[in-house]
Amino acid sequence: MTTSFVLMEMMNPMLLVAQEAKRRGMKIVVLNHSPLQTVGPYAVPDGVVDEYIHIQSWADDAAVQAIVRDVHDRYEVAGTYAGAEPTLPYDAMLRELAGLPHNDPGQLRRILDKRWVRRRLFDNGLSELRSASLAEALSWDAWPFRGRAVMKPANGTGSALCFLVGTLDELHAAVARAGQVTIANPFMREYIQGADDFVVEAEAHGELLSVESVVVRGEVRSIGLMGRYVLASDPVVEAGFQFPYPHPRLLEIFAKAKQVHECLGFRHGATQIEMMVPESGPIELIDFNPRLAGTASIVLFSQAYDTRYEQVLTDIGCGQQPDLSFLAATRRFAGEMLLLPPPEATRFDSIEFADGTICHRLPKAPGTELSGRADQLDSVGMFVITAASAPELHEAALRARRDTRVNGRPLGENVNNVLAWSPYIGIDLPDRRQEASQCFSLWEGVR
Repeated sequence: MTTSFVLMEMMNPMLLVAQEAKRRGMKIVVLNHSPLQTVGPYAVPDGVVDEYIHIQSWADDAAVQAIVRDVHDRYEVAGTYAGAEPTLPYDAMLRELAGLPHNDPGQLRRILDKRWVRRRLFDNGLSELRSASLAEALSWDAWPFRGRAVMKPANGTGSALCFLVGTLDELHAAVARAGQVTIANPFMREYIQGADDFVVEAEAHGELLSVESVVVRGEVRSIGLMGRYVLASDPVVEAGFQFPYPHPRLLEIFAKAKQVHECLGFRHGATQIEMMVPESGPIELIDFNPRLAGTASIVLFSQAYDTRYEQVLTDIGCGQQPDLSFLAATRRFAGEMLLLPPPEATRFDSIEFADGTICHRLPKAPGTELSGRADQLDSVGMFVITAASAPELHEAALRARRDTRVNGRPLGENVNNVLAWSPYIGIDLPDRRQEASQCFSLWEGVR
């Protein structure tokens, strides 16, 4: 049989993984609901994909399982890669059929359920945040939390349909608002609404950041931390990232990440863990994403470490031990920015990115009618920018946001372009090499 590498819902920088697998002599098989990209930095060149298989709906479990079995029967599957939540259980299924290191498909479905994750961590002493299903919350006669809570979909992604509420009246109002929201992307809408439930959990306090890791046959290795930019008017909405990101609690954060991986039973693949880190006290998991960060993280890691991070992902996809020696030498700082339309815009017609930015992406096609909201799924443009130091990157990234023109006008300081950010964003460590070396070796200390 023909040796193949299978990608599910290939989009954006996943192209780099496909091209790396192609260079290694494997046939590229793609299972996608969306058509292959034809414009932008991740347009798929002719000859990369050997077979494209259309998935009518990732929610049609029986149909997708039949396609996965057919691919397994027709190919010798040497590796796989998936990066979108609806595809992950089927990627695990195919890996199991092919005899590759894998996560249990049933366990992965539980990990994707934010209700189960919070209960699991709470019951095992890894979270102090109380939570309830929305059905339970709607039966309350009194507000049970000391402060506010977050209402978010049980199947969530992209910070969509997340609401901060502090009273029963606010909870009911949030439910009403959520029922009125239409998620434009049908692929994401199907997934987010699939569970038909929300989780209500106590609000965590501190700094939101993410731990980027790879897990190889159960062994957790942290790649580094990613600092966050958020919308100043609504800090639930992510607006950008800095990598690498220094933090005085780095050792504790990596140790907590390892405990969370083990508690949830995640065994193989890339992960992004969003955590809330106070100056002191318990570090709380906010979201466990059993996949690589859904932005241009492949590009960020490659730029920061002067490497080709797609090689790491392809190695892991093939069940091989990746070479992570590049972690000992941070070369640059890299950031990605997500751009929202100005609040008065009702239609997205054009975008002109600022000079000095790369990897421009348009989540929406010109001519798209806008929702009038300002959450992460409403972004109209994304770009990557790099610099030799963290202060230079911070200054350049904010300037590039202001100078980007949407519908012919600079975004400037409109309310949808004013950000808040993590406290160590834009700060250089006294010795970056020492920090990078520490990042490289810390996983040994928390095993």
